[in-house]
Amino acid sequence: MRFNYFEPSSIKETVDVLHQGQGNNKILAGGTDIIIRLRRQAGSYQGLVNIKQLPDLTTFSTGPRGGLSIGAVTRLRLLETSTAIREHFPVLLEAIQVIGSLQLRNMATIGGNLCNASPSADSAPALIATGATATFIDDGGNERTVPIQRLFVGPGSSLLGSTGLLLRIDVPEPAVMTGNNFERLTPRNAMDIAIVSAASQLTLEPTNGKVRDVSIALGAVAPTPVQAPRAEDILRNREPTSVLLAKAATMAMEECNPIDDIRGSASYRRAMVGVLVRRTLERAFERAQKRR
Repeated sequence: MRFNYFEPSSIKETVDVLHQGQGNNKILAGGTDIIIRLRRQAGSYQGLVNIKQLPDLTTFSTGPRGGLSIGAVTRLRLLETSTAIREHFPVLLEAIQVIGSLQLRNMATIGGNLCNASPSADSAPALIATGATATFIDDGGNERTVPIQRLFVGPGSSLLGSTGLLLRIDVPEPAVMTGNNFERLTPRNAMDIAIVSAASQLTLEPTNGKVRDVSIALGAVAPTPVQAPRAEDILRNREPTSVLLAKAATMAMEECNPIDDIRGSASYRRAMVGVLVRRTLERAFERAQKRR
């Protein structure tokens, strides 16, 4: 297979090359997905656009209280070994640690995991739960910022279109008494696609311990990663007792829309949503109580 190779030196040059290819020039970041597709001849590309050397996209920074600004080409291993992420966003650490193998995480990027727009992308529920946003350049050349969950429009499809470029992911600083957690169910212990995944984040009122804010996100149980707003509403402004957490988990089961496939039936996935959401809520609650 023959194709053109581009190594732009700026974001503007990258966008120009993508538009010149009219959707047939594809981004090469970590390469863990596109190289396999090339070897299997599963994709036909006019050109590959290597963005690994763009300095604005390959690193991340932290705010004074733990907020994150993550370049789209930041490698997962760099995030995995960050003390700031381990301390403030264990939900993101837990999601990253189950993505492939250590060797893969040394190459794979956070943007690549999101831009594939897979319903089972492990980083997506964790980022949704934390209230993260995505900043990108769309097909029209406009820079936009949207909540992570709005980036996805369908399986394998996102607001990036065929010539867009993801720039960064921003995660807000966690409030006092905030805890979060990610859980995933797979057929095997590692290096497999999720049957179901869930992430939760809870913020408690320091004065009375009631839930001030909550976010519950689900993966692999709908055409895109999704939130469970009705389950969240059950918890807001109430004391997070075990009974209430279980009730919210049951509501999350009703909000998802899973399918039957080779990895699991729709009914099994729905049942596991209840299990994982309850686990993540319980763990998030435990962590929130310790973060005063």
